[in-house]
Amino acid sequence: MEHSEELQRYRYLASRWLDHSITEDELREFNEWYTSNLDTPLNIPASFAAAEPVLEARILQKLNDKLEAETTAEINSHTLQGKAKNSWFARVAVAASILIALCAGLWFYQNRTMEYPLQNVTQNDIPPGRNTATLTFSNGAVIQLSDARKAVFINQDKLKYNDGTVVGMRTEARGILSGEMITAATPKGGTYQVILSDGTHVWLNADSKLSFPSQFAGNDRTVTLSGEAYFEVAKNKTKPFVVNYGKSAVEVLGTHFNIMAYKDELASKVTLLEGAVKVNRGAEKVLLKPGQQVEISEQEGAVIELNKDVDTEQVVAWKNGYFMFANEPVESIMRKISRWYDVTVVYEDDLKDRALWGTVSRFKNVSEVLKRLELTGVVRFKMDNLNAKGKERRIIVMK
Repeated sequence: MEHSEELQRYRYLASRWLDHSITEDELREFNEWYTSNLDTPLNIPASFAAAEPVLEARILQKLNDKLEAETTAEINSHTLQGKAKNSWFARVAVAASILIALCAGLWFYQNRTMEYPLQNVTQNDIPPGRNTATLTFSNGAVIQLSDARKAVFINQDKLKYNDGTVVGMRTEARGILSGEMITAATPKGGTYQVILSDGTHVWLNADSKLSFPSQFAGNDRTVTLSGEAYFEVAKNKTKPFVVNYGKSAVEVLGTHFNIMAYKDELASKVTLLEGAVKVNRGAEKVLLKPGQQVEISEQEGAVIELNKDVDTEQVVAWKNGYFMFANEPVESIMRKISRWYDVTVVYEDDLKDRALWGTVSRFKNVSEVLKRLELTGVVRFKMDNLNAKGKERRIIVMK
C-alpha cells in the first residue's frame, strides 16, 4: 500500500471509530498497523479500568505520554528534517487516533455511549458553514448566489450555476460588460466555487474575496485574493495567470496551488500541489516545486521561508470537507473554527501555543468538532450566548 493511500485508509478508520461505526475486523486492522509501525505497542488488560470515567482519563493520559515520549525521542535524535519530519507528524497524527481506538475497545464492544466533557451545549447548536457567496459588479450591484448550488460559471455574457441554471441578473439586466471587474465574496461560514472565463477553477474558503475581470484581456490573467483559495489554473502558455495577495504575487501558466492570506494570520502561505509557480515579493522571487510551500511573515518586515515536502493533503483538507491538524497550535485551529462557524473565541487560560493532532469533518455542528478536540485531553470548551439576542456567540477555551 502506498504511503498516501495508507494514511487515507487509517484516517478513514479513525473517523469510523469516532462515529461508533467501526467493525471488529477494522479495529483489528488498526491494531496490526499500529503494532507494525511503532516500537512500543500498548497492551491494555481487561481490568484496565472498572468504570468509564476512569478508563477515559487513563486513555488520555496514555495518549499524552506516548506522544510526548515520541516527540522527545525524535528531537533528541535530530532527525526531524525534510520529508522525515513530515512523515513523522503524519504518523503521529494517525497513531493518536489508533491509540484511542485500541484503548477504547473495552467499552466499545459493550455498546456504551462515550461521554464528552463539553459544557453548556444548548439545543441550538452552531451548524457548519455552507455554500453561500455574493458577486459584486463594477456598478455596485450585488447578487446573492444560491446556497442550493456550489459553483458559478463566469461566461462572456451571463452567469450560470454548476447545474446549468442561469443566474438571475435582476437589476443587472444590461448583462455583464466585457472586462468589467467582479468580486466574489464568501462570508464567515461560507464557501463557494468560481469558474473564471478562461476555465480556471477557484474554491473560496470562508471569509474570502476574489476580484477578477469578466474576461481576461491583455498579456496576462490577473486576479486579487484576500483570505484563502485553492486554484486549478487553466493552461495557457502565452498568458500567465497572476494572483495578487497583500504585497505579494503568484505567477503561473497552469497548475494547482493553495493560497492562505488572511489578515489575522501571522504569515501568508502558498502551497504547490501540481506544476510550478513563482512567488514574487518585491525584488525577491521564489520558485516552488510540487509539495513545497513558501511562507511570508509580516511581523518584522517580510521574512520569506521555504518549506519543503509539506503535507499537501492537510493544507487542502478544508476544500475536501475536513479539518486536519498535525502539531498545530490551538490558536491557529480556533481561528479556522471561528471563520467556519462564525463565532468569537475567548481564552480563559494560556493555551494558544499548545499543539493538537486530529481530523474531523467540517460538516458537523461545532459541538461535535469541539468534542473531538477535547479527546486530546489538552483543552476544554464552553459555548455561550447561542440564543442571546444582540450578543456574539462565543467559544471559551479552557484547561
